[in-house]
Amino acid sequence: MLGVARTITVTPRTGPIHALLKDHEVVLTFDDGPDPKRTRAVLDALDEECARATFFLLGQQASRHPAMAREIIARGHSIGSHTWSHANLVNLNDTAAKDQVQRGQEAVIAALSSVDKRPVMFRFPYVATTPDLSRIVRDMGLLEVGVTADGADWTRISPEAAVDLVFQKLALSGDKGVVLLHDPFDRSDARTALLLSRLKQEGYRIVALENMNSSR
Repeated sequence: MLGVARTITVTPRTGPIHALLKDHEVVLTFDDGPDPKRTRAVLDALDEECARATFFLLGQQASRHPAMAREIIARGHSIGSHTWSHANLVNLNDTAAKDQVQRGQEAVIAALSSVDKRPVMFRFPYVATTPDLSRIVRDMGLLEVGVTADGADWTRISPEAAVDLVFQKLALSGDKGVVLLHDPFDRSDARTALLLSRLKQEGYRIVALENMNSSR
């Protein structure tokens, strides 16, 4: 099984995750959940390889499915926030953008209740930001987590094509980085299982991210 090679405990001042990784190390991340059925299937696929990931939750979804958010933590993974409704913050004024971030963060905290008091990781929808937006997020006490390699799994490409794309992008980034897939999509579990199989086959190691104040 892949397992986890090491864990990085993050704070709001940790800095770019990619810079902390060694050759053939990856961080697994999933966006836009939670969805009870599809997220649970992704968790099952991760369990098969004893792998750990970070899930960036939308506030709307966390409010609808708080038990699923807590299950993510209970099954050994970490959580970040991803705004309230996946608005592209670049298209909003600073006040509206900050509201999206704050509402999303508060919804995730409320869903987790006493399980995990305050996630510090945040990802911009569409990974779209500006220096001013990144500063706003940093001033809110959050760590921006970017993306090195995604599988374009929001399109209709096959799991095989999505995983091929991840590895192409990793190769362009020094064979290490932060990998993005999405957990609430059709065939999310199949993509996850195939990705894990390829990572093992090609000698990659998984690095887990942990919120600094996680109660686990």
